[in-house]
Amino acid sequence: MSEQTKDFDIEGNDRFENDEAVKAKLHWSSVNFEYYKKKRPWSDFIADKIVQLEPKTVFEFGCNAGKNLAVISEKSPRSFVSGVDINEAAVSWGREQGLNLAVADERVLDAMPDNTFDVIFTVSVLDHLPHPEEVFRSMIRTAKCGVLLLEPWLGEEGKVVRNLNLAENKMVDTTPFSYSWDYARIGKAIAPDWNLDIEPFPMSSNLGRFYKLYCFTPNCRT
Repeated sequence: MSEQTKDFDIEGNDRFENDEAVKAKLHWSSVNFEYYKKKRPWSDFIADKIVQLEPKTVFEFGCNAGKNLAVISEKSPRSFVSGVDINEAAVSWGREQGLNLAVADERVLDAMPDNTFDVIFTVSVLDHLPHPEEVFRSMIRTAKCGVLLLEPWLGEEGKVVRNLNLAENKMVDTTPFSYSWDYARIGKAIAPDWNLDIEPFPMSSNLGRFYKLYCFTPNCRT
């Protein structure tokens, strides 16, 4: 019997180049954002989850053009919503739509006081960071009521270099600087006193079937 072939290839972080993080940031700061101008199914999904926490303030790290925040504003108009992204063109477009966005990277989290926002969330952002732990640590520190991550987990950690193209049923090169991280493991190490609920949210894209919502909430925080 032949060995079963996986439908993705992953490189361990021991093979990352020294400037991996710099190259990843340069790539994602210049990606065309046209796709993100329209509301996508995950916007309603994560907005509904966030609204259940009844936040007064919501912050999206890696907001791109801000469509997720726009949906949250529609569902919870009394909430103050804001976000940052490294893609200057996307942020500029979102600001033209009246959204409270800024161009910034993870250093903006480092500068925030503890408990700055009620809820902080990401949608497919940590999966483009070669070292997501410190960003997650900052999100936990600066969030009062919850941290939500809608991110892919393929069952192995590292850089996803090839994956199965579902439409053509063949292996293809993965979008540059895409990673798979075990957010349950990271959460247990960094925020062991926070509750974690995990809910699958499969999508039709090649790596979309691996997406899950990781909802971290504190056991007790005022």
